[in-house]
Order: sequence, then C-alpha cells, then structure tokens
Amino acid sequence: MSFAKFTARSLLSAIFITGGLGEFKKADQLSGVVDGLLAKLPESARSQIPEVDSELLVKVNGASMLTAGSLLALGIKPRLAATVLAAQLVPVTAAGHAFWEKEGAEKQGDQIQFFKNLGLIGGLLAVALDGAK
Repeated sequence: MSFAKFTARSLLSAIFITGGLGEFKKADQLSGVVDGLLAKLPESARSQIPEVDSELLVKVNGASMLTAGSLLALGIKPRLAATVLAAQLVPVTAAGHAFWEKEGAEKQGDQIQFFKNLGLIGGLLAVALDGAK
C-alpha cells in the first residue's frame, strides 16, 4: 500500500467517519428528517415500507457510514467499503438536497451540497472500480 493511496483514502473517508459518528450521537434529533423524507413518498410507496423506528434507521445509517469509512481509511476491503458508502450517498443526495424544489439562498445551499455529494460519489466509485489498495 502506498502512502499516497492511504492518504487519499483517509481524506475521502473523513467525512463519512465524522458524519456517521454525528448521526449516531444525534439520532433523536435527525429522526424527523427521515420522517419528512418518508412523507414525501407517494402513498403507494409508503404502504410498502414496514413501520420502522426512524431513530433506529438514523443510527444504523450512522454506524454503517462510520464502519465503512473506517474500513476505507484503513485499506480493509476498500472497494467494498467505497461501494457501500456510494450506495448510501445516492438516496441521501437525491432526497436530502433536492435543490430543484427550493428558491433563493436555500436553493443555492442545497445545490452546493448536491454537487459536493456527486463529487464524493465520483471519488468513491473511482476507489470501488480501481481498487485503490
């Protein structure tokens, strides 16, 4: 393993490690976001989703980000870890940063976050497809 790849993976994973830890610690505060996103789904889709505690979903997501981010940073199964993180980031980006539904400064903020997440997905896919061992 080269020092450069270790450094690159560590830098890429930092946002997932800190974000995952933050989600796990503040799951009670973030559970309302999950409820809001689920409320946006059409009734036909909502009826197919079993009732699950939204706080638990936030904790599971946070733990998954923390675990996959740590594995990526350490170079343990980096392709798998990057794939998991990219897969998690797709729905978060589409649902959580829907800038096309907003106006003004709120639209601009969500647009920045949306494209930042796309950049992260691109970096994760580069690791997932290349191996970056």
